[in-house]
Amino acid sequence: MATIGDQLQTYRSALTEAQAKGEQAIASKIEKQIKELEEFQQRHPEVPEAPSPFEVFCDLNPSDINCRVYDD
Repeated sequence: MATIGDQLQTYRSALTEAQAKGEQAIASKIEKQIKELEEFQQRHPEVPEAPSPFEVFCDLNPSDINCRVYDD
C-alpha cells in the first residue's frame, strides 16, 4: 500500500502533466484531491497508508448519507 507522501507525489506529477497539456478541468480536480489529502494527513498524522478517495471524502463529510455508519 502506498503512503500518503507517495500518493501526494503521484497527484503532483499528474497535476504537472495536466497543466502542461492545458487540461484545466483535470488540473482543478487534482488540486482539490491534493488539498483534501493534505487536510486528511493533518487530522490523522498517525495514519501512514494513503486512504482511498472515498475515505478522504467521508473524513471531510461525515454526515453525508454515503458515509453514515449505524451501530446496531
